[in-house]
Amino acid sequence: MATGTDRAAFYAGGRQSVRDLEAALASVGRRLDSFSSVLDFGCGCGRILLWLEHLSRTAEVHGCDVDARAVRWAADAFPWAKLVVNQPEPPLPYADGTFDLVYNHSVFTHLDEEHQDLWLAELRRVTRPGGLLLLTVHGEKPLTDFEVGSRGAGGEPDYVRAEVRRRGISFVAQDSHVGSSHGTSYHSTFHAPWYVLDHWSQWLDVRAYILRGSLGFQDMIVLERRPDDAPAPIGTRPLPEAAAAAHPSGAASLPAVDAAVRHPLAGPDVAGPGRYGQVTTVVRKAVGRAIAQFADYQRGVDEDVQRALLALDNSLAEVRAELERLRSAERVHGVLTLNESNVRLWDALQRQGERVNRLEEDLWAALEAARQAPATGRNGRRQSAGGGDGDA
Repeated sequence: MATGTDRAAFYAGGRQSVRDLEAALASVGRRLDSFSSVLDFGCGCGRILLWLEHLSRTAEVHGCDVDARAVRWAADAFPWAKLVVNQPEPPLPYADGTFDLVYNHSVFTHLDEEHQDLWLAELRRVTRPGGLLLLTVHGEKPLTDFEVGSRGAGGEPDYVRAEVRRRGISFVAQDSHVGSSHGTSYHSTFHAPWYVLDHWSQWLDVRAYILRGSLGFQDMIVLERRPDDAPAPIGTRPLPEAAAAAHPSGAASLPAVDAAVRHPLAGPDVAGPGRYGQVTTVVRKAVGRAIAQFADYQRGVDEDVQRALLALDNSLAEVRAELERLRSAERVHGVLTLNESNVRLWDALQRQGERVNRLEEDLWAALEAARQAPATGRNGRRQSAGGGDGDA
């Protein structure tokens, strides 16, 4: 659930989250309007639901959250959605295979590993075979921001990154959520991509891992609920006994996996001692370096896109504000000076158009610069095939 009282940021953030969901689904060849039963897991007061009323014309739209007050407010605001309050632990009040799409923003970013396992099993239960799930985690960007903030406050956060590298996951219980209304299991959690690919595959097939795919900050994972009779990926670790025992309806159908067979990206503490553990450590570090390099490149692209979207949102906000002012004038005065209102509205639209034109020019210039960059030396002149400077 979003915090703060900035209404414009609330609206813009919800709209951007929908764009992020659409982009994630497009990466696996699906559209948001192609589903018939949708669940917003951890819907809060409806920051994302606000923008999904159109889905209710062709699909059942549901939402659930542990925050009863937020759910009550959202239920009144969005009568076209079916909202319920759920407990901090499963089960959810839905039958097996109810949904063909489940999404969330920032739920698994706050749960410890035990509760994550319980909820992965439960979300698998309520998703029909072939259905998709879009879940987010704290990856490299949030971890870096956490480290900066912690050091600025006099903390020593090095142990968190060390644990992420060693185990793939770190749950930080001493954070800003201490004493909040969410309970003792709700704090800050950070994930390594290899952990998600390995550990979460016990319940669901990972279709895509999108770095900073949610609001340009959290990583987005696209998962698919495989059929009951389909085996887990080769090398997947056995299902945690605690999750299987607590929720057999969501876990019993998962096939048993040979405990000696491990995922190639598993950490040394999982793979066990010996040569295999050493090999997996090398592979894991290599994947980590590759992801870090890609993240640096994508960070620049994401920042450009975010600036572009922010400029568009600001322009649209001006238009919405002007329209609202006109509506208020109609309500207060009953009569509107059409010439004055049209001039103001036209000015707002013209400013928006000018910004879009400048944005398009900047983006094309950035793309052209990126295209030429690999073939350009430090002094700005093109290099010959032999590496020396070519003719000017």
